[in-house]
Amino acid sequence: MSKIQSLSPKNLEEYSTFFTDNKEKKFVIFAGGTDLMIDRFSIEGSIIIDISYLEECRGIKADEKHITIGAATTLNEILSSQEVQTKIPILIDAIKTMASIQVRNRATIGGNIGNASPAGDTITPLVVLETKIEIFSPESNEVRTIPIKTLFSGPSATTLEKGEIIIKIIIPLRKDKDIFCYFRKIGQRNAMTITKASLSAIAKYLDSKIEWIKLAPGSVSPVVKRMSKTEEFLKGKELTPAVINKAKEIIANEISPITDIRSTKAFRVLITK
Repeated sequence: MSKIQSLSPKNLEEYSTFFTDNKEKKFVIFAGGTDLMIDRFSIEGSIIIDISYLEECRGIKADEKHITIGAATTLNEILSSQEVQTKIPILIDAIKTMASIQVRNRATIGGNIGNASPAGDTITPLVVLETKIEIFSPESNEVRTIPIKTLFSGPSATTLEKGEIIIKIIIPLRKDKDIFCYFRKIGQRNAMTITKASLSAIAKYLDSKIEWIKLAPGSVSPVVKRMSKTEEFLKGKELTPAVINKAKEIIANEISPITDIRSTKAFRVLITK
């Protein structure tokens, strides 16, 4: 392997300076680096930028309306947060299924999102939670905020421009009572496994009927997205066997899974239903 130059900026100002001086060169941005090591041979000749030390990308903050998580916050740091445990249990449920303790000590939530895998386990709960993402541009030195659902343009592809980085994940808090949250992941085994299919759901019940519901399956479409037709069908209905069977038909037509090394299209449709 050829020599690799690496940099670890401490703040966004340092990062912007580097980008201005090197924007015509090839570089790779990472935080935890857990996926980078798997694909290490593809980074030859690149400048490696470790953004895990950016002070603007660290920590968890909460107020009455939101929980804000720095993109370089590790998965185990999130698991240890009392605020997240209490107020966003669906995200905790998802992270518990991911990798091992050792990997979660390195892996970051921003990396899992920015990797843009349809199998990314933090993505489905963040989509149903209507999360927003703060993005920093070193070109303009400005921060923009977008809904997470608009970040993904395809498998492992995002709408980020060259040099742009995710700096914060902003999760709105709901004050509704009687909220139901659900996360389920199917893999080859119970631990250290990549998702074959998953589902995040949150719903509010009123008088035994679904007042509203938000559904986002994982690993069954090119990008993680909400199942809007299924959600609309379920709104205002009791979950009778007939309603459930019809919802299964609708959601099967909303997803577009493929057969790959981990699973088959038919199995992914079956599990999602």
